[in-house]
Amino acid sequence: MSKRSPKSVEEKLNSVLQYLEQGVAIFSLVKSYAVSQTTLKSWISRYQRLGIEGLTESRTWKHYGKALKERAVQDDLAGLGGLETIVDRYNSSHRSILKRWINQYTSSKA
Repeated sequence: MSKRSPKSVEEKLNSVLQYLEQGVAIFSLVKSYAVSQTTLKSWISRYQRLGIEGLTESRTWKHYGKALKERAVQDDLAGLGGLETIVDRYNSSHRSILKRWINQYTSSKA
């Protein structure tokens, strides 16, 4: 377990594999692992994209360039996908990061 996530990599992996390999319903997993549906879907997406590394917590903060941030925000504003889709497209660590970029961008344009 890391300081950022109360769930261990093993718990995350077990929940993801139960969904992908055993067909356990997301609703059931959400209840048994006491996480939100959004969190579980995020784990599934990161596992499919990055493997087990996608479930491990980074020990350092990831840095994103200004151009990448602007492209991601523009995609969201243009309706070119939901938050999770854009997070996957730009390899962002979490949808909260994208939300922060959107808020910063739109507040500076007001």
